[in-house]
Amino acid sequence: KKISKATQGGLKLTSSLSNTSFIGFPLIMAYFSEKEIGIAIICDQITFMLLATIGIVVAIRSSQNQKLEAKMVLKKVLTFPPIWGCVLALTLPRFVDISALDPLFDKLASTVGPLALFSVGLQLRFGGWFSEIKHISFALAYKLLLAPLIITLIAVAFSLKGMIPKIAIFEAAMPTLLTSGIIADQYNLNPKLANLVIGVGIVLAFVTTAIWFAILNYSGLF
Repeated sequence: KKISKATQGGLKLTSSLSNTSFIGFPLIMAYFSEKEIGIAIICDQITFMLLATIGIVVAIRSSQNQKLEAKMVLKKVLTFPPIWGCVLALTLPRFVDISALDPLFDKLASTVGPLALFSVGLQLRFGGWFSEIKHISFALAYKLLLAPLIITLIAVAFSLKGMIPKIAIFEAAMPTLLTSGIIADQYNLNPKLANLVIGVGIVLAFVTTAIWFAILNYSGLF
């Protein structure tokens, strides 16, 4: 059976981008230490930029309601709220002292993960999941196993050692980025399947990340 263009787009989004912050940061602190969060933040920023650019392009190309045009892509990228949040976070402190608002920002930031997970949870419908098992398995096999394996092989091929390749591989092994599901829903890229991949992936990732941690620390490769 041929996969629809929308479903292909949803699978591309949900199998390519990792949840490097909401799930990645806590697991890195649990398995490694808080010192490695700096490396994880860099991974997260790269993931965010990929989502805000290539991810939007994939969504538009896969959407049956919109055509891919340079003007539209630029508009979508520039009107993507997280982009402006990132820009303001990088530039505003250079001109205005907002350190007094840090406690407020910390409180707001702490709600993002739970709210995002809650949103995904509301959309999860396990009824009829068996009909999507092939797509779910394909997406998660790549996301949780093959993607980090590819990064591992690259690191080994270039004889990369130390904590940086370890954290990069570990972040690659994270489940799907939650925002991918939101974009899949926004562009109608089979949001039911996208959210199933996210939900099931989060559960499985607690097992697969433990396996990857063991490989990274006891294989002698790094």
